[in-house]
Amino acid sequence: MAGSTTEIDPTTLFDVSDPGDATQQNFRYQHLYGVILLVAAARGTLAYSNIYCEHFEDFLCEKTDGMFDGYQVKTQRPENGAWRTTDDALIKSLGRFVDLHGRLGAKAGTFFFVSNTECDNVTSESKDEAKRGRCPALLLRHIRSSSDANAIQPPFKKAFDALRAECGCAAEQLFATLQRVEIILGPGKREIEAAVSNEHLACLAGFDTLAAAALNTHRDDIAAIVHRASSLQITDAVRHVAGTVFRQGTDVRVSAKRLSPTQILQPPNTQNGRPAHLFPGLPVLGLGSMPQGTVLEQKLKHGGLEEEIDYMRMRERAAEYSIMEDIVRRPERYPALQTQIENVVLGACSEAHLRHRSDTSVFGPAMLVAVQDALKAAAKDRADQIGHHNYECLVGVAGLFTSECRVWWSPRFQIDQEAAE
Repeated sequence: MAGSTTEIDPTTLFDVSDPGDATQQNFRYQHLYGVILLVAAARGTLAYSNIYCEHFEDFLCEKTDGMFDGYQVKTQRPENGAWRTTDDALIKSLGRFVDLHGRLGAKAGTFFFVSNTECDNVTSESKDEAKRGRCPALLLRHIRSSSDANAIQPPFKKAFDALRAECGCAAEQLFATLQRVEIILGPGKREIEAAVSNEHLACLAGFDTLAAAALNTHRDDIAAIVHRASSLQITDAVRHVAGTVFRQGTDVRVSAKRLSPTQILQPPNTQNGRPAHLFPGLPVLGLGSMPQGTVLEQKLKHGGLEEEIDYMRMRERAAEYSIMEDIVRRPERYPALQTQIENVVLGACSEAHLRHRSDTSVFGPAMLVAVQDALKAAAKDRADQIGHHNYECLVGVAGLFTSECRVWWSPRFQIDQEAAE
C-alpha cells in the first residue's frame, strides 16, 4: 500500500500481493502438460509424430496420418467452480477451435480442452434445465448425437446460440467444430510435477529404473525444452540468410516450435540395462576466472611432467572456454552436467594417483598416461553422462583441478605461494 511505513523482512515474509508467481505457475502447468503429450506420443499411446508449441494452439499435434489435433490448456482455481459454457475462458477456447477448424479444413482432427478443474456435472435426476444446458459435457454429447445445427433441442439450443453469438460464426461452423471437441481433466496444479515424473516419465523404457531425483531432473529438462519452443526464441543460423518476402522451404520459426517425441525423449545413458550413475551435488570449479600463477607448473615439474606444461595449459584454457560456451548454448543442462564432468575427471585422476603413488621413482608420467586412457574411455563410453564433451576437454578439466590443488602428480609438497600468485 502506498505510504505504508510498516517495515518488513523480505527474507522471511512471503509476498501474497504479487500475482506474478501464480501466472508463472499457470505457464508451468502448460509446459508440463506438453511433457505429458510428448511421453504419450513416445509410448505410442497417442499417434503423434510432431508436437508444435504455441503454434495456432497451445499445442498443435501432427498425427502420423497427416491430421492435426489442437489443445487448449487452461488452469482455474477449483474454488471458482466447475467450467460452464458461459465461462469466458471456455468460450474463447471454443472460438479458437472454430478458427483452427476453418484453417485446417480436411486435416482437422480432435480439439481438446484441458484443465485442472472439472467441467460442470449435472445428473439425470436434476430438474434444472438451464443448468443442464450450460453443462459442457452434456452439450457436446447432444451435438454428437444431432444430425445438424437445426436439430439441436432445448435446453441446449439456448447455450449453442449464445456460444455462436460469442464466437461470431455461422451455426454450421460451430456445430462442425463442437462435434470434434473433447474435454480432458488434467492433474491438479499441485500434483502435476509428481504426476509427470512418476506416472508418465517413469513408464518410458530407460526412465523406468531412475530414482525420483533423476526423474525430476529429466522432467525439468524436457519442460524447459517445451518452454523454449513455446517462446519466440530462435537459434537456427538459417534465419540470418533466409528471405522474409518469399520464404523458401520450412520457416525456421515453425521449426523452432516443432518437437519430435522420439528425439526429445531419448532414454538416459544406460549400461547393461541400468541407468548411468549420476553424481549428486554442485560443481566446484569456478569457471570464468582462469587461475593465474604457477601452481600448475610447480605440480607438473614435481611430477616429472615439465615437458607437458604447455600441453596441459592449452587444454586447461580450451576446456574452460568449451564448458562456458556450452552453458550458454544449453543452460538447462547446467550446473548438473558440470558436476558429472568434474566427478568423472576427478575419479580418473584419483584412481590413477592411488595406483602409482607407491612407486619409488617419479610417477607423474605413468599417472598421466593412466589418466589419459581413462578419459579417452570415458569420452567414448560415458558420452551421454558428460554431455558428449570430448577427450581434450576432459584433460583440460584435469588441468583446472591441478591448478585448484585438487589433483597431484607427485607426493604432496609445499606450494611456493609467492610464485603461485
